[in-house]
Amino acid sequence: MASIGQELKRERELRGISLKEIADATKINVRFLRALEEDRLEMLPEQFFTRGIIRTYAKYLGLDEQSALNTYLEDLQTRETQETSNGDKKSKVRERPESLPKKKKISLLFAFMVLVILALIIIIYFVFRNDESPPPDTSKMESTIQNIEEKPITTPSITQEEPEIEQEELNIEITVQQETWLEIFADQEMVDSGIKAPGERLQFKALQEFLIHIGNAGGITYTINSEEGIKFGELGEVKRDIQITLDNYQDFIAKKEEL
Repeated sequence: MASIGQELKRERELRGISLKEIADATKINVRFLRALEEDRLEMLPEQFFTRGIIRTYAKYLGLDEQSALNTYLEDLQTRETQETSNGDKKSKVRERPESLPKKKKISLLFAFMVLVILALIIIIYFVFRNDESPPPDTSKMESTIQNIEEKPITTPSITQEEPEIEQEELNIEITVQQETWLEIFADQEMVDSGIKAPGERLQFKALQEFLIHIGNAGGITYTINSEEGIKFGELGEVKRDIQITLDNYQDFIAKKEEL
């Protein structure tokens, strides 16, 4: 069975189209196209960026994009199976550290309170000792600590004091100035992919983050939450893994002197 690279190369040659012609039209680096046709997948970027290249390549040739992508995924699965049998497979899944369990947080908070109270007792003791006065009666404080230890700590008493934070969101509007290839993920779900023509306007919304890959970084302008954004790069420059989140989106807002 022919690989996706071999199929695309055969269809391209049947149409008499050169790799340079495809690279100029799609803004995809010609060395990526050549590596794809020669089945040198290790020379290609990460999988999600490679999928965009295959979709765009197939679309330019007039082929079914999903069929081409399925062939690529089958090739990838075959390679991974072979690597597993040889003991060379490496996990590419990056796990996010889980937050501490709620009960553990409460225990840590309780321990911190006890330490603070003990520190206060020691400070008071040394103050009275320096004044040559008898040490303070700590029996009441010890009783207080014991009462704190015996008193059950319930989650509502902590959570009720925390103010409710209103959910924010990200809104991005992109205006295409020059033909470019784009792939956009909103909250880790792909919302758009393909070649965009000059004059197109795209609008997307995310609750947490955007991840953007672009083949012509200087070929677009955009706004984030109605504020003008800075340039992603120069004309013809390929940019990937552009991550815009609720925490860092202000870094992408153009300053007034830059406008």
